[in-house]
Amino acid sequence: MSFPETHLPTTDAELAPLDDERWSARALSPRGPVVLHLPAGQVVALGRLDGEHVVEPSGDERDAVAGHGVLWALPADPRGPLPAWQVTADAAVRATRTAGGWTVVVDAAQATLTRHEARPRCDVHGDGYALDLPDGALLGEAFAGFYWGTMVPSVVERTRAAEFPDARGYVLSTLASTYAGTYPDVDHEFQIKGRLAWGGAFDQDVVRRMMELQLRMVREDPEGLYRDPCAVQPDGTREYHVRRSSLDGSANAVMFLVTGNIEIVESVWLYVARTGDVVWLRENLADLEGAFSLVEDLVDRHGRLWSDVYYEDQVIKDGRETMAAALAMRSSYLLAELERLLGRTVEADRYDALAQRLGEAIARPLPLGHWDPGHRRFVDWVDRSGRVHDHIHLLANVLPTLVGAAAPEQAAAVAELVEQERDEFQRFPTFMSARVGDYTDDEIGDGGPYDLCAAGRYWCWDAAYWHRRGDGPTLAGQLAAVARMGASQDWVMGERYDMDYAYYTDGTSWHGAAHYYEYPCVYSWVLVHEFLGLRPDLGADLLVAPRLAGPGAVRLDQAAYRLRYEVGDGAFTLENRADAARTFRLDLSAVLPGSAGLRVVRDGVTEPLEGDRVEVGAGRTVTVVPAGTEEPGR
Repeated sequence: MSFPETHLPTTDAELAPLDDERWSARALSPRGPVVLHLPAGQVVALGRLDGEHVVEPSGDERDAVAGHGVLWALPADPRGPLPAWQVTADAAVRATRTAGGWTVVVDAAQATLTRHEARPRCDVHGDGYALDLPDGALLGEAFAGFYWGTMVPSVVERTRAAEFPDARGYVLSTLASTYAGTYPDVDHEFQIKGRLAWGGAFDQDVVRRMMELQLRMVREDPEGLYRDPCAVQPDGTREYHVRRSSLDGSANAVMFLVTGNIEIVESVWLYVARTGDVVWLRENLADLEGAFSLVEDLVDRHGRLWSDVYYEDQVIKDGRETMAAALAMRSSYLLAELERLLGRTVEADRYDALAQRLGEAIARPLPLGHWDPGHRRFVDWVDRSGRVHDHIHLLANVLPTLVGAAAPEQAAAVAELVEQERDEFQRFPTFMSARVGDYTDDEIGDGGPYDLCAAGRYWCWDAAYWHRRGDGPTLAGQLAAVARMGASQDWVMGERYDMDYAYYTDGTSWHGAAHYYEYPCVYSWVLVHEFLGLRPDLGADLLVAPRLAGPGAVRLDQAAYRLRYEVGDGAFTLENRADAARTFRLDLSAVLPGSAGLRVVRDGVTEPLEGDRVEVGAGRTVTVVPAGTEEPGR
């Protein structure tokens, strides 16, 4: 994208072009500073504090921000003619709001200005990406719009939360309502996934701080039960125990009794697989085990987890929920892997055994299990009176197949169910249940049926199911649907979509909190982790498992990736753009289907691919082809 030079910032500094999109700004004084005047919009300052990356986003209420090294100025209109500017210098940078926009001061004699699209196609470090795919422009635009419009300004540790008692790791879930708290119990899971998907050093540091906040809250539970609080409010209040009642007042349940305690295990696993930071893992292992001990305490002698409400804060589930049991099983296995990484085999064996018990209970038929043999599906939940509640819940069915709890015949029945109910499950995408209109007043919470709809958290796991099935076209369609919705709303998305259906039929497509974190974060995760297939791995630098819908090329220059790959002509080409050799684990089953005995072409030499790993030198490229193909493209 090109811009006329009239869009250059107003400044007394001497501007000299470095290339088509970069300028050097030299102050009139040899000691500086460089002063720039930029239009109204959002300003984001990047800096370091105690060795960690931090940001100060301006938002709508902050009149000054400061950092070191990098400052961004984004125009107010994400689709307008004005560009965004990246100001870089090895010096302090600060911005002050003025009547017409922002005055930026760089405490140096020289700075570099880089011109970007209104929502830059890069992270806060300036590391960019390119998606040469069908709908690639749409998907890439949404990736940028969600990041700069929601994910970056949600980090308020240094701004709005700076004076809060628990500022470190404090990340907002919504930017346009009174929900000023941070929500470890359910929101951290997807905030963390979205930021890990982006892959930059700043986002990785935010993830670590969010996990440390969560683990500290668990450790400081005043009841000593290691509960994860639903919310931490600006005044320091921690909501460890929240109960809600049904619309008719006949039932009530604990909100998110085990949700955060289960998901923090996955968050830690993803972080350690991404960073290899076993020192951090060892330092925090006791708190992590403490968090999971609450889950263990709620498993009965039959292996059933009495979880109450998991994700759905307006569905009153007072009992044992299939979705929660499946995710607990998965986290128990992940915790076992982390224990083995530290050489703790006794503890690892114990968590493996717990996971197996949970899985066996899920697969059993009612009443002791979760499987309904008559309807050939898993039920949603069974309450404490033994009553079965089931309106064909999506995640209650796909999760047991994902985590290995379902027997082969159960998994086959679930696959049939998902196809039969595809139109219902894929509303927007991913409705919670196929029969949302059947929920009764003793099931719906007294705040209204906000969760009986399409939410990013359901889509996250539905997309994992389609990844497992190697279905790139379905993933591509889901991503495009969310990207188009985002584009129609200038990348500001609400909480719950497609509500103009069974409930809230008022002509509005969404309800709940405005400018919400969930879809932006989950979109980023589904795009990178499920569709592009770039995933953390404990045994390799990166797992590459693309699920593209056809030929194409992908480049990600963020710190966690630094690679380019291309799919087409019966070959897969991978370029390591990092400055060190790396080991990649490959799952090419969806892009080289039916291929057995893959071969690697390296520097003109073809050799068998040993196992599923390939080492690629710094700046080097390898091509993987099916057996019998000696030259890529033939």
